[in-house]
Amino acid sequence: MDDIMQAFRQTLLQHLAENELESDALRQLLLAVPNNTVFDDYEVNELLESIEPSKLDWNAGYFAHQRKLAQRNFSQKRLNHLIDVREHLMNEGIAGFVRISATAQETKKMTNNNGIGDYTPGDNLADMVLNRTTSLARSALINELEDNRLTIDEVTQAVRWTHERVPDLFIDYEENALAGKMILDPTQWDAEYYYLQTSYTNVNFAESRFKHLIEVRNMLRQRGVKGFERIVITRRQPQSRPQQHDQSGYRTASSSTTTASSVQPGFLRVALLAGGALALLAALVISLL
Repeated sequence: MDDIMQAFRQTLLQHLAENELESDALRQLLLAVPNNTVFDDYEVNELLESIEPSKLDWNAGYFAHQRKLAQRNFSQKRLNHLIDVREHLMNEGIAGFVRISATAQETKKMTNNNGIGDYTPGDNLADMVLNRTTSLARSALINELEDNRLTIDEVTQAVRWTHERVPDLFIDYEENALAGKMILDPTQWDAEYYYLQTSYTNVNFAESRFKHLIEVRNMLRQRGVKGFERIVITRRQPQSRPQQHDQSGYRTASSSTTTASSVQPGFLRVALLAGGALALLAALVISLL
């Protein structure tokens, strides 16, 4: 357990040093983790300096220093502060903290004349594909799948569009201890099964698995399962993700006594946005709580 927890902490701190995840996604992840099992209490002593509330003192060096302190004192307060500092530096355009989404318009110009029919990718997906990182493209596709504003047909088009530009997007299908088999009987599909299969894709991102996820999500939507309902809007707004927790699928911890079973779906869903390593570690942490 200690080794897994340490690996989870290091992976999360690494994501804080990168610009792949939006600040809100990181905050949701921290909220979703059971506080009394993962985080330390906030401490200040001769080795652990307090956080500085004034933005005038927030710079790249301060961020790096506080990140090192968070390794010793892995508290929610320090981590949320790191997210705030990171966001401030990104807004200021400080070197090393440039948002990936700044390339969205360039990507759309590059892809609009080479799309699939009338399909145009959302900014997040376009960013990830332009970044040329397979893991980011996979995470973006999960994000597209779980966007309740999109139709299943739009998600299918997103898969085709991405696969054309990321040849190694999918790997061969296999089953192992961390990627179980798919159940083809729709009567056995529910929200928990969907989230479980989603976690399997972090270990085995096979095309058949992802297409299975699309089918499962579509079935749950047709049944009107809470968190999977279609959100109808007059026009698509890629930069704005649904905020209602009862529709987006997030289930965050409301107190330190939250059980593993109640936090798992929301935890995994947000962790998926961070990529395979963090999501896999999250699943292992949850399984051991």
